[in-house]
Amino acid sequence: MSDDAPSFVRGIFAGAIHDSLLFPFPDSLDARDPDEARTVRRLVADLDRMRASGVIDPARFDEEECVPDETIRALADGGWMGLSIPREYGGLGLSAAAYAHVFGAISSVDASLGVLLGVHCGLGSKAIVLFGSQQQKSRYLPMLARGETLAAYALTEPETGSDAQNIVTQAQPNDDGSWTLTGRKHWIGNGHRAGVIATFAQAPVERGGKTVLRPTAFIIRPDMPGFRVAGTVRKLGIRGSTQAELVYDGLQVPADHVLGAVGKGFGVAVKVLNGGRLTLAAGCTAGTKSLLAQMVEFAESRVQFGRPIADFEITQRKLARTASDVYAADAMLGELARLAEHPDGEYALEAACCKVFASEMLWRAADEMVQVAGGRGYVKPYPYERQLRDARINRIFEGTNEILRLFISLNGIQGPAAHLTELGIALRRPLRNLGLISGFAASRVASRLGATPTLDVTLHARLADHARHFEKHVAEMKDAAERLIRAYRKEIVERQQELERLSDMAIELFATACVLARTQQFLLARGEEGCARELDLCDLFVVEAGRRFRASRLTLESAQDETRRRVAGSVREAGGYGVDDAILPEDGMSGGPREQWPEAASGAASD
Repeated sequence: MSDDAPSFVRGIFAGAIHDSLLFPFPDSLDARDPDEARTVRRLVADLDRMRASGVIDPARFDEEECVPDETIRALADGGWMGLSIPREYGGLGLSAAAYAHVFGAISSVDASLGVLLGVHCGLGSKAIVLFGSQQQKSRYLPMLARGETLAAYALTEPETGSDAQNIVTQAQPNDDGSWTLTGRKHWIGNGHRAGVIATFAQAPVERGGKTVLRPTAFIIRPDMPGFRVAGTVRKLGIRGSTQAELVYDGLQVPADHVLGAVGKGFGVAVKVLNGGRLTLAAGCTAGTKSLLAQMVEFAESRVQFGRPIADFEITQRKLARTASDVYAADAMLGELARLAEHPDGEYALEAACCKVFASEMLWRAADEMVQVAGGRGYVKPYPYERQLRDARINRIFEGTNEILRLFISLNGIQGPAAHLTELGIALRRPLRNLGLISGFAASRVASRLGATPTLDVTLHARLADHARHFEKHVAEMKDAAERLIRAYRKEIVERQQELERLSDMAIELFATACVLARTQQFLLARGEEGCARELDLCDLFVVEAGRRFRASRLTLESAQDETRRRVAGSVREAGGYGVDDAILPEDGMSGGPREQWPEAASGAASD
């Protein structure tokens, strides 16, 4: 990722539209790489066959809280364990776009399988692909591609979460060049059954004549002395996948098992995890498509008051919102995959926007599916309650949506605030403290060269009004960011409610731009009469996104923020609600008869 590469999302905070990054919308995989497209279709067909035969059984995985060995073996036989591993090591070496599509397909079939494969292919194996030595790759990648064992990625710790800069696990060098690791890791997917694990510890390095500790990546195996699985955790959802706690009690790691360079583990962690939000968003988008199809099927077959409930406008509203959101998420994925495949592409903010949008979209869709299904949505053997449970983790995975929103806005305002030195320094510190998700926080502000405040692309006349409103909103985004910077200066880093609103505005603008690019592609290919469905989806999403943008903008610098802070303070002081119960106060005392305080009643009535 180049420090000088422009970012679409960062640009809009400064009123700059880098339209060349999104327009024209990228061609399909069929057009770009027909051979890879055939491989993807073969994998998806295999997936359908495995589900039909019972090899993939989501209800069973959930009930037994395990993905059985025979399922993993079947996936391995079909090439699924080598999705991200280069062909020279026996894998399929899929591109970012192809991997995202395939990952979405398996996640929509079973979220637990998506987690298992995501950890194996996208984290554990990927770390060795990106940073392994030739010897390490030759030793481990072929066996991982064949599915002889699973890969895991052990970063998260009980004390520090996934902040690689501040992990507490220690790595001490031995006289023979080997290492002794001491510490604990938790929430480690595949950790209890993986044979190859990428992990991280603080190792001593020389910096400026002093010995300091810096994160370092290692490859470890469960047969190394000092390794122990302390146990696994039971979960609300994704129960078929297993998360374990690992203990390194003087774990002995050979010298040739350092992954990358000593002291450079933070870069390893950031690089590996950067692609995770793309695939997670792909899984959420494919999952929402599946839920929408189930919602339609149920609503058409369920009859109330003599009519299918699909005939009722409230149900139709649920279907329409879900469909228009999927249209936007799909467009964002297409753009994001192109950015991820470009050698100089900067897409961390765009990936964060897509992850937040898609994970919240999936949660809404799963909740609406339960509501549409009524009582059947809440009970087994219907799948809807399981799908709701499985959907919840995505707002936490790959950086919580709260942290990602801060990441988007704090990085975005670096451009408008660059001329304020003290603010620039203040911004960099909290960005570093955001941990892994802010790996590029120290990069220079992208140049506005080549960007203007307008969409300088030829759009179909049918999209002209949408384009004008988009440009207006970008200008308002710039004004809002600058107004907050002037109002709060370095204190902006503490105004998280304001930062959250700015990020929500940016997410809506990025999604809108992607929708316009995708719809323009449809219009060029089919003409206006040939894409009526797509135009309706575009119209619905863009107008609603504009309304959400306006709502966020109008609540900036709200007096209610201070009221919220006071209420939160009183709740913290009371350790909870802190107000007498309306029916039975705990001390037996009430506020007294209403007629004793008419002035207060009169005052309340006049407000």
